[in-house]
Amino acid sequence: MKLLALIHLFKFICLLNLVAGQAPYYGPARYVDDDLRGDYCRNRYPVTCCRERDDTCSVPILGTVCYCDMFCNRTNNADCCPDFQAVCLGISPVPPPGQLTQKFCHYQGRKYYLGQTVKINCNKCTCQLKENEILDFACEQNVCLVRSELINTINDGRYGWKASNYSIFWGKTLNDGIKHRLGTFKPIRPTMEMTEIHQIMKGPLPPTFDARQKWRNLITPIRDQGDCAASWAFSTTALASDRLAIESLGVERMELSPQHLLS
Repeated sequence: MKLLALIHLFKFICLLNLVAGQAPYYGPARYVDDDLRGDYCRNRYPVTCCRERDDTCSVPILGTVCYCDMFCNRTNNADCCPDFQAVCLGISPVPPPGQLTQKFCHYQGRKYYLGQTVKINCNKCTCQLKENEILDFACEQNVCLVRSELINTINDGRYGWKASNYSIFWGKTLNDGIKHRLGTFKPIRPTMEMTEIHQIMKGPLPPTFDARQKWRNLITPIRDQGDCAASWAFSTTALASDRLAIESLGVERMELSPQHLLS
């Protein structure tokens, strides 16, 4: 009964993976000893591999049999034929340790072996076998919110300001930043069609301006909205708080609540 329950559980997990559009996980590629290498499942006729449990889906090997059905893969390939992963699952076998030019992947002084993963900035990287029998990381291709090359490009130019690596943004994707840190909706059409207010300046603009120096103790500090996607509420209440304090010459000094706009 327990064995039958395990079979049904395996089928159910495979079905869930197929519904989710993902292939079932069959474990990392394994190393096959040179003495056992050969065509076993590949030479079965007329069917090389069997989807269900099938005790007849087997091939003679070393005085016993190995299997080419999906059920053999339930316990770390113990009953599977040496070429089962390559023929039935499409997983390339790992070359013998002596043939690997590089036996592990490196990142920040740590070693990662075949199949191990590490998160590098906003991308998950897996140590995989590459060309020329070398192990190296294969990473997701997400655009990260903070990128070293972007920071260097800005700081090498003449933009009047310097970019920094803010650790709170490290590990987040650009889509995370747009979704959780902006939160501004596209303006309605009448707003988009509004024209600018042109004002004649009396004299040139000053070379520098700091509101904290101009209106001491009247400017509210910068607040962190976190990942609540409410930049519009924070900026609006901050501006209103500052203008209220300035226009009242400091009589009305309060930090208006962005939460009030959101609730």
